[in-house]
Amino acid sequence: MKYQHIDVQRITPTIGALVSGVDLNAVKSAAVYEEIRQALWDNKVIFFRKQALTPQAHLALGRVFGDMEKHEFFPHVEGAAEIQIISNTGRKSPDTDRWHADCTFREKPNAVSILRAVDIPPEGGDTMWACMHSAFEALDEPMKNMLLQLDAEHDISHAFRRMGYTGEARQLDASNPPYIHPAVINHPITGKLTLFVNSVWTKRFTNLTDRYGENLLRLLNEWVSKPEFQVRFRWEPDSVAIWDNLATQHYAVFDYAGQARTMNRVTCEPTRVRLDARPQASRPAPIERFGHAPSMMAAMRPEMSSGMAASPTVAKGAGPLLDEDQLRALPEPERRAVRAVFEAIASLDLDEIARRGARM
Repeated sequence: MKYQHIDVQRITPTIGALVSGVDLNAVKSAAVYEEIRQALWDNKVIFFRKQALTPQAHLALGRVFGDMEKHEFFPHVEGAAEIQIISNTGRKSPDTDRWHADCTFREKPNAVSILRAVDIPPEGGDTMWACMHSAFEALDEPMKNMLLQLDAEHDISHAFRRMGYTGEARQLDASNPPYIHPAVINHPITGKLTLFVNSVWTKRFTNLTDRYGENLLRLLNEWVSKPEFQVRFRWEPDSVAIWDNLATQHYAVFDYAGQARTMNRVTCEPTRVRLDARPQASRPAPIERFGHAPSMMAAMRPEMSSGMAASPTVAKGAGPLLDEDQLRALPEPERRAVRAVFEAIASLDLDEIARRGARM
């Protein structure tokens, strides 16, 4: 595309471009913003140098891409709740040094992010982006065909527990329940097929057994790290990056230990993702990992499923504790869960438990 109001220099054949010829603090024409939008859709991530954005200009740029969010993780600039402060003292990893897209655990992840460098280390602290359309298209056809049939659960609390933030995970369980998205989506603007799983928020494939799903997810997370899909950006003070969060993943390189790094960011346009071929694939995930409790309890004998209030004599002489017909009707993961419960019960000395109860 030819641009009349901005200069766009591509950095790699796949992803990334440097935009110049514009002062983002003094944009007077909607045509300038429209060309910035088009440059983003064409290049997935675009960069600007020497843009000392005021909060007002940062917000104006964000509005070009849609409504802005107030984020649950980060503090914000005083007087501008939509501008998040992302700061790291350099004492420990910020946990963004892994490939991910932002907030895919939501029903509507943000479509665009705009990041400005405020305080950067003298060396290091680069960010990398990878194109998920290219990553998908480079797969073999059988793999692409399989992925088009798969759905994946994205779960913020699962990710936080893996990172060791168990207290934060408990607080987020109610406000951010897990959500299921297709493993491949159509980009909402370009329509291009885009891989939509990542190493931070994606918990599992819902229609593969755990053994196969874990290995496939591991393979895909390694696949997206190929340099052929990537661009790497060296930050300078007042550099700005705008990226398409639904078409890319990014990786914040943590090679600046002992040095501070502070950025300001806005996230824009919460967007419901979809695969056109399966438009109902995105949906809330069931809260119970092994299904609903009533269906599992139905596989137990009536004496046990009524509040689990069976006496020791039931366990000793009343026959099997499980209704095998009901058990066979359950999905395999739920059958395993029910059997595990009763294997644990079988190992208990129920007579001793009853005697202790009588003494209390």
